[in-house]
Amino acid sequence: MDSDALRREADAFCRYLVDAPPPDALIERYVRANDVLLTEAPSPGDQAVIDFACAHPRSIAMLDAGTALSGKAPLFRKKLLVMMAIVETTPAFVGQTEPRNASLPGLAARLGLSAARMAVNVAAGLALSTAIARRRRG
Repeated sequence: MDSDALRREADAFCRYLVDAPPPDALIERYVRANDVLLTEAPSPGDQAVIDFACAHPRSIAMLDAGTALSGKAPLFRKKLLVMMAIVETTPAFVGQTEPRNASLPGLAARLGLSAARMAVNVAAGLALSTAIARRRRG
């Protein structure tokens, strides 16, 4: 895959995961990780989802949730996991990725809110990934 496309992916995925632009060193680590770990060619469905996600970064949360449940676009999910691993090992992003202490009521409230948000993202992501697949075939 071309380096410019991987750089665009790194930027979109990092912004999704930690709501911040990636430093150049993180982008380079993502490009190298793809060259070493993700050597298989993307299926047309995977490529369509990746292209759509990079063109429409606000859709990444929905596509992440929807493709996790449906099993569609496994390379997209692998790429997100690679970026999360890179982000978790980057000192600048420790604050966004480390576990936090919370009281039981606070944890229950956050869990409920996260579950509701996830349900919306799953429903939207399933519909969106299906629409992308149909458009690709169309």
